Amino acid sequence: MTKIAHQGHVTPVWQEEFKEFDFVKQPIKESEISVWREKGYYHASFSGGMYDSRNPVPEWCDYVANKIGLSNCGYVFYKMDTLDIMPTHVDHFETYERVFGVDRGNTYRALVFLEDWKPGHYLEFNGEAVTNWSAGDYALWSADVPHAASNIGVLPRYTLQITGELDERVRIHLKGIHHGYLLYPDCDID
Repeated sequence: MTKIAHQGHVTPVWQEEFKEFDFVKQPIKESEISVWREKGYYHASFSGGMYDSRNPVPEWCDYVANKIGLSNCGYVFYKMDTLDIMPTHVDHFETYERVFGVDRGNTYRALVFLEDWKPGHYLEFNGEAVTNWSAGDYALWSADVPHAASNIGVLPRYTLQITGELDERVRIHLKGIHHGYLLYPDCDID
């Protein structure tokens, strides 16, 4: 599979209602935790709190997904508190692909920053650091792109994860502005 990644911006159309959601930490596969522990990660808890599409989500989520170019979407609001960490990994997307009937080769993730960057907030995808974002900035990547996130700051980090299929019009647009997709070599995550 060709790995693609893109950064962009959507005009924020949201308020701060997401801060009132009931965020819940979901279990991480033990096989992933074992790999991270072997690499020296000693945290008692990996990941942040989630509020997903099983709950009511604001109508503006569909608007944002459409602006990015994703359809057939699942949404997860994600809150990382101080010292929450997700070491480098590749998402499995098993639930999304089962529920929505989408093949992994057509699965993409957009991570939308709901607030301006704050010290200690971090995202990395395919070995590239992302900081200093503004509310509405987003990172978009294909299913097999390694990524990591953390919060070593003192304020929560709020994002919206949108998982969906990338519209053909966006593929064509990315091809035009990048003279082909952004191709990345395999990233060593072992």
